[in-house]
Amino acid sequence: MAEVTTDTRRLPRWHWVDQGLWLLVPVALMLGLHLAGRQWSHGALVLAWLLLAAVMQAGLWRRALSRRQAFLAAYLHADSRWRWRLRGGLLLWLRQALQALLLALVLGVAVVRTQQEVLWWLLAATLPAIVVVQAVCERLLARHAAPRYLPELAMRVTLAALFLLLFAVVTLLALHAPYPDYGEVGLRQALWHAMQAQQAHSPWLEALLQGAAAKDALVNWLGQQHLPGSGSPMLRIGGWLVLLAANGLFVWSYLVACAGALTLARRRIDPVTRSA
Repeated sequence: MAEVTTDTRRLPRWHWVDQGLWLLVPVALMLGLHLAGRQWSHGALVLAWLLLAAVMQAGLWRRALSRRQAFLAAYLHADSRWRWRLRGGLLLWLRQALQALLLALVLGVAVVRTQQEVLWWLLAATLPAIVVVQAVCERLLARHAAPRYLPELAMRVTLAALFLLLFAVVTLLALHAPYPDYGEVGLRQALWHAMQAQQAHSPWLEALLQGAAAKDALVNWLGQQHLPGSGSPMLRIGGWLVLLAANGLFVWSYLVACAGALTLARRRIDPVTRSA
């Protein structure tokens, strides 16, 4: 059984710089997709998708193991055969891999489509913030958390705090961004107008971009036709829910990629697994 056993006291002084450099890996992939993703071949896009998913998988798998180990330690005796059976094997790994593939797809499509320059400045500011916040959390939680689970607990607190902050900022940016005027057109026309504007060399990417554009057009159309005071209350609620869900999924997928990069950095300078 693989166990997470990181001791933060053994980490070298330069590991914070090393973590910051590893954070550039997912950001470089995202920037490449943003700048040239529409011109990339299908093979190049699949490779970028799989690389981004692999980075995400590193963090998701480690946190899944940590949760499973905490559950087994709390509920089962040390000599119980079920500790081995429930230790977390192929099925748990596949579940995290599927989640990573889906989140990488969401993040990749989002960064190809985004046109807000301020969003990139916001994401860039998050890179040093996530390293600093995690370090502060580890220091504050060191007296209270078990050393075996301290790094993972600090990471979870860090992700939760940054998610709330980024989610609020990204939502405000979305509310104040310029949008096409759909006030005098029907929903079908709005969807067609948004989808036909999406072009890409890869037909698969083009289909994904058109689907995302249709989602945005639906939200914008509902906002201009039925928000804030007219129309069905259910349509108003539906428009807000779609907007908030999309922003939340984008922010979470980005933070998962950052957490995966930090996990890879920590593994390189301090092995985190051992045989039970």
